[in-house]
Amino acid sequence: MRTKGWSVLLVIATLLLAACGCAQEEPAAPQPKMEALTIADGDSAEGWNVAEATMTPSGTHAREGKALNFHIDVDHTTGQPDYPIGWPRTYHNNPEDQRDWSQWDFLDFSLYADTSREKLPGTPLGLILRCPDRAGSWSRTLSEATKGEWVHFRFPLADIPNISNCTAIQFFISESNYKHGDVVDFYVDELALLRYAEPTIVSLRPLQGLVYGDAGSLRIEVDVSGMKEAEHRLIHLHLKRGAEGAATSVAEVTQGRQTLLLTWAGDRLEVGDHTLEAGIEGGSVTKTAPVRVVPSPWE
Repeated sequence: MRTKGWSVLLVIATLLLAACGCAQEEPAAPQPKMEALTIADGDSAEGWNVAEATMTPSGTHAREGKALNFHIDVDHTTGQPDYPIGWPRTYHNNPEDQRDWSQWDFLDFSLYADTSREKLPGTPLGLILRCPDRAGSWSRTLSEATKGEWVHFRFPLADIPNISNCTAIQFFISESNYKHGDVVDFYVDELALLRYAEPTIVSLRPLQGLVYGDAGSLRIEVDVSGMKEAEHRLIHLHLKRGAEGAATSVAEVTQGRQTLLLTWAGDRLEVGDHTLEAGIEGGSVTKTAPVRVVPSPWE
């Protein structure tokens, strides 16, 4: 559960070592700092509308405190008159001043599932975002939901059209995927928008799958987030073969996706596997990508 309301929280990822009494796991990779904007928490179901279901705060299953319990008693006889096997659903109408999600990077939440069934069906639960209406809907089947387990969902908002006007969030099931009399409970926790709180390299991709040793350059696509509009930062690129540096470059980047050029002069690159490493000014996490160097056909 997050703090009630749409308050902005700073989420700082930490490194953890899990001791099992026999051997230690590898430490988790460092994560960039994130800001979170709470959409709904488990303290109140205010703002949630329901049909053929209930949505209530519950402490039965929650990451911390309470979660929102989307409860359905599957009944194949009492749906809408034309569709007795219906679509139990719950939806949250976002206030007008909280519909612009264009400055955020992810929709994020955790989901716990419980049911009278032995296991959930292959299509257990659906998610819909109205941006702004039915014609502009974005939807996903949450097939990863698993009985008796917490599952974390994170959806990039860049993949969703019209995210500057997101009017509602909806969870639903189709009763046709369940048997009459099934009881289903989904616990939604920490439903929030996330964004990078520091300059962050979201993705790093060499645009050539193979590089000739004598090519002299490598084109690279980077996607940068966590920066203000029109802000510029320096990005440091290093191409390495083991611990040895093969090429180094510094470039200026802005928010968003862009293409950079890493160049080198002098000796040819050694044939084999290299690692491209990138770090951005003001960021705490580096990004890496593999690069394969092959002999030049002109050698």
